[in-house]
Amino acid sequence: MEFEQDSNLTLPLFLLNESLSERDVEQPDFEISVALDDELLAQICQNPSEDSSIAITITSYELLIADPSYKYMLEQSHNAQITLNHGPLLSVVLNTENQDVFISPQMDMMPTFDLGDEGE
Repeated sequence: MEFEQDSNLTLPLFLLNESLSERDVEQPDFEISVALDDELLAQICQNPSEDSSIAITITSYELLIADPSYKYMLEQSHNAQITLNHGPLLSVVLNTENQDVFISPQMDMMPTFDLGDEGE
């Protein structure tokens, strides 16, 4: 997964419940689009040790709702965070005021950087 400053990272979100393991990854409940500014990029370019994880609160994101049954999400308060595990593996967790929890699948990520030396 490549990250670029001032772009968006869009991940599918699924309701965390007993049927989660049976869900089709191509049929998420909705998606979250996270704005990747320089501060957030710096935070997600970490690789925690094997026995730890890092939680990063996301302040700038948008919910992309395709399924009308989840339109209510736009009208209630919610908060999201990125979780980094050793690998590094990245996932997003979204909590709602109704105590619903939505998660994204873990994504393998290897941050790449444009050092600007291509023209040299």
